[in-house]
Amino acid sequence: MSRIVLVEDRASTRKMVAETLKRRGFDVVSAGTVAAGKDLLREETPADFLLTDLQLPDGSGLDLLDFALERDALLPVIVMSAFGTIEIALEAVKRGAYDFVPKPFDTNRLVELVSLAVTRRSRAADASAEWKIDSETASGIVGTSEATEAAVRKARRVAPSDATVLLLGESGTGKELYARAIHEWSGRKDGSLVVVNCAAIPGELMEAEFFGSERGAFTGAVARKLGKVEVASGGTLFLDEIGELPSGLQAKLLRVLQERTFMRVGGTEEVRADIRVIAATNRDLRRQVEEGRFRDDLYYRLAVFPIRIPSLGERREDIPLLARRFVQEEAAKQGRALTLTADAEARLGEAAWPGNVRQLRNVVERAVILADADEIDASCFDDLEPAEPAPAGVGDEPRAAKSGEDGRTLLEIGRDAQRRAESRAILEALEATGGNRTEAARRLGISYKTLWAKCKEYELGEEAKG
Repeated sequence: MSRIVLVEDRASTRKMVAETLKRRGFDVVSAGTVAAGKDLLREETPADFLLTDLQLPDGSGLDLLDFALERDALLPVIVMSAFGTIEIALEAVKRGAYDFVPKPFDTNRLVELVSLAVTRRSRAADASAEWKIDSETASGIVGTSEATEAAVRKARRVAPSDATVLLLGESGTGKELYARAIHEWSGRKDGSLVVVNCAAIPGELMEAEFFGSERGAFTGAVARKLGKVEVASGGTLFLDEIGELPSGLQAKLLRVLQERTFMRVGGTEEVRADIRVIAATNRDLRRQVEEGRFRDDLYYRLAVFPIRIPSLGERREDIPLLARRFVQEEAAKQGRALTLTADAEARLGEAAWPGNVRQLRNVVERAVILADADEIDASCFDDLEPAEPAPAGVGDEPRAAKSGEDGRTLLEIGRDAQRRAESRAILEALEATGGNRTEAARRLGISYKTLWAKCKEYELGEEAKG
């Protein structure tokens, strides 16, 4: 029987919630203050869930939240309050709360949340016991660099919770791989991971793709269709390229994150959204918020737990590991056994990688195809350009806004470097594909729409036409 610690200062509310939970089969112990709640959490019988009010006579429920998670990092906690605001809710979730429930609340809905969280706790504990980081891989993530290990640690820490995660990083850094790892390390691992590329769905179809549609909702809707949100129920919804989401869908996604409900296109009834959301972008969402192209309230809901995925230039010590892994995988497809020479590894380590890990894999794949001997030497990579100073990471604030000798800030210098690197990569891809933008976009790991926008933004002009 799961043990629930309930901390609520109003005796009538405490009694009502406790009796409701007991009727559902939970063992409930309750208190009315932070101090008494800590005493219950210290007892020999461990708690399986903490349900606490925000404002208590001797302190804040957030302090009790911190105390509980210090003792048990996987303990699910729901914070309740009659004075709920987005800022308080975000603060609670950032500090590790499973959810935030404003008062007055639907008791049945609260019990449903508790039941889900207790189940997830059990699954997350199993996932935690199974997980260990290998010297080269963690759920497919290759690397031993400090930057990689820092990102993996953050992903591992947030995985057991249901907190929304925002993955920030350049194109080709492996954001989907991190999303899959977080899902596998979470209590939702037995559910589905549903991947949605927000840049790849035509605007007129996007709402139905997200939320589904009822029969007769529009021409051709001959039966009910489930959307991505509903298909992901009980699992994780990964929204890639979230910066491409149209403004109309941004408002509807915000409702899903706030209320955990949605309506199918043409429907009249609300549907529960039992999902965990992970979003990813290679864009500067804060800049898009400032420019009015992305909702600020949605950004704050998505950025509850941001993780920046390092570029390949920031984790150069991982390049040999990655290259060897890719050589093995690509050679195995051809029934061959190939190795990289030391000179080849050195050449790869010195090259610029504007396309990051995705570009490295493509370069290695080409070398494997062209290799005549059992070794791949440095001559296979003669066309790689040497690295320039790494641009500022996407989504990062500069440490200081100091001006350089030419009067530019660090942020401006970083953006200029990124512009040059991306322009060069786009032109190289277009040249390699004979000007075929669709194929160039595929090689670069971006959508045709994104490629078109970047060609326009960087004024590539005639040389980028195909």
